[in-house]
Amino acid sequence: MPNTIFPFAVRPIGFSDEEEAAFDVAFAESHGKGYGYFRLAEDNLQDPDLYVVNAEQLKAMIILSDLGASDVRPALLVGTPQIDLSYPRVARPLEWPAFFVALDDLVEKRADALARLEASDVVIVPERRRRQRLDIDLTDPAEYEKMRTKIPEDGAVLIVDKNTASRDYLSDLLARQPGQVSVPVLWAGDEMAAVDICKQQPIAVVLINTSTPGVDPYRLCWGIKEKDSPVKTTVILLISKPFEYDREQAHYVGVEGFLNKPLASNHLITVLKKYLPSAR
Repeated sequence: MPNTIFPFAVRPIGFSDEEEAAFDVAFAESHGKGYGYFRLAEDNLQDPDLYVVNAEQLKAMIILSDLGASDVRPALLVGTPQIDLSYPRVARPLEWPAFFVALDDLVEKRADALARLEASDVVIVPERRRRQRLDIDLTDPAEYEKMRTKIPEDGAVLIVDKNTASRDYLSDLLARQPGQVSVPVLWAGDEMAAVDICKQQPIAVVLINTSTPGVDPYRLCWGIKEKDSPVKTTVILLISKPFEYDREQAHYVGVEGFLNKPLASNHLITVLKKYLPSAR
């Protein structure tokens, strides 16, 4: 049945800014069977429900191969690939009615696949990296090891927010995960307290609510990140309007990405599993 309350997240791969803007316009309108769709921005860490891939761009096809699309997280190709692949495809120039028919079909097949997985208790693997791997040849493995940053094995989660309610919510949410090893969840109400906590103990993930009064999320991230530290602290922004995410500034200070509020608990847990060894 149509799902307009909880729209499906689509991650486009290999399209121009103009093409992505066209997706936004089309998704804002009612098409096909009425399923809701929205485009995930590049730095949005939420896992997609499906991929839409420019089949005529080689780099996009390589990224798709790395992501390992499946019936649970299917992919739709736009255009003609250089080699014959098993993914469903729509032709260029893109015609929106045919495009949404293909999307609707994938959504329904995805629902069937999820139902089968739920019945068999199979764990769904989170989305893997979207960026290209570094192609570098190092003759000394020790040098490569020095370049790597590691997630602290006993790292906590730090929430920067105006009150402690979010900490209590996340602490309870993590504790209720099957087989979950206890992960400390800490709270800070301002930048100084957040930086001090990060200096005093290992922090694996910092979640910054961008609506926290007096907190500049980019300045705080810069203060948290130790550039030469072998330990990695992941910084994720929790954003809602009117805050505008500045991708260039975020990358400069080391922000890993963002999540939109309001945030479903399953999306938050899925993201945390990527950055908390004890939560995997």
